Amino acid sequence: MEEIFSRFENISGVTVQYYVTCKREAWLFAHKIHPDQDDENILMGRALAQIKEEDLPGIFSHLRIDRIGKAKGHFQITEYKKTLKNMEGARAQLLFYIYILTKSLRLKRVDGKIISGKRVIFVEGNEENLNKMERLLEELDAFLRLPKPPPPEPIRFCRQCGYRNYCY
Repeated sequence: MEEIFSRFENISGVTVQYYVTCKREAWLFAHKIHPDQDDENILMGRALAQIKEEDLPGIFSHLRIDRIGKAKGHFQITEYKKTLKNMEGARAQLLFYIYILTKSLRLKRVDGKIISGKRVIFVEGNEENLNKMERLLEELDAFLRLPKPPPPEPIRFCRQCGYRNYCY
């Protein structure tokens, strides 16, 4: 169990989500460079985090999983999102949690779902997805060792990003 945590101890679900969305944002976040604390989206995220403080105890306390339970004989992770505009990032974050729990606890099956309003997106913890996540984590781990962030690349999320002042 320790091996998975020590290999990726500097990576969180948010880091994975940011990396899939914007590599510069992921680098800044992972290097503890704080976004604009008065940004509306940062304030909303902080408020939502306080409402859903149901973290797993002990060794999983750094994961910030919104909800975990059992469904039909396997574990089910649920992530709540304000919006599904960043579906790829949300899926990657959820798959990161599935990967960590599956590999660290050697569970046979962990699946997940993302809920936003009335929409529910299911993510399977199958071998193909777990292999994709492992490759992404190895790439992200190497990326975070870079001495400086990559240059800014404008994307559709820039206007809502708490780090936009570091880019333009």
